Amino acid sequence: MIIRWWRAVAGSQEVLQHYADHLDRTTFKEMAALPSHLGASLAVKVNGTDCELVVTSLWSDLGSAGHFEQGAFDDAVVKPSTQKLLKSFDLKVEYFETLVTTGILKGE
Repeated sequence: MIIRWWRAVAGSQEVLQHYADHLDRTTFKEMAALPSHLGASLAVKVNGTDCELVVTSLWSDLGSAGHFEQGAFDDAVVKPSTQKLLKSFDLKVEYFETLVTTGILKGE
């Protein structure tokens, strides 16, 4: 399994909620329809007024994880409307190959 990892910062709880709603309504539904997609999540860590967020998506193989590729394989795909919303964001995504899993990731 491949984990696709991307980080950003929302400058407020309001922006975080707007972004979370956007992911839930559009991006995560689009990903769910793609072959070999295994799931996705948005995680957050509040640091003062900033909300650090991590978006992860799970894929069965590296080739499938590149569905969002528009430039280089590790270029982040961040729509202009999302760029305006967020305080900062990574320009690149990271890919990790899963070696050992447990729980729901293992299918238990």
